Amino acid sequence: MLATKFEEIKKDDISIVTVHLPRATLMDAPGFKEFLANIIQKGVKKIVIDLRECLIIDSTFIGAMVASLKKITIQNGNIRLVYDENMQSTIFMLTKIDKVFKMFTNLDEAVESFS
Repeated sequence: MLATKFEEIKKDDISIVTVHLPRATLMDAPGFKEFLANIIQKGVKKIVIDLRECLIIDSTFIGAMVASLKKITIQNGNIRLVYDENMQSTIFMLTKIDKVFKMFTNLDEAVESFS
């Protein structure tokens, strides 16, 4: 069992949220949405979600990210996604998520994109 499914690390005014799940699915989506809501509620306006450990991401988990993006956008914030370049990106293309989020294969580039 994973001790921590989601981890937040602060880098200046940016929250880097790492998802420690090989399968980011319906079962974890509500908890992830709540985890992000708590960060946004603290006034954080820049979040990078690191999905590089995820082999599978389902539409419900993507929905949690989109809902969080809507919430943070209201506060003039934004979310960036980092994914493993070897990951099956079909889900991103099918859901057109790459049109909704700025996506990166490098964590540092995602963080720097807020500059």
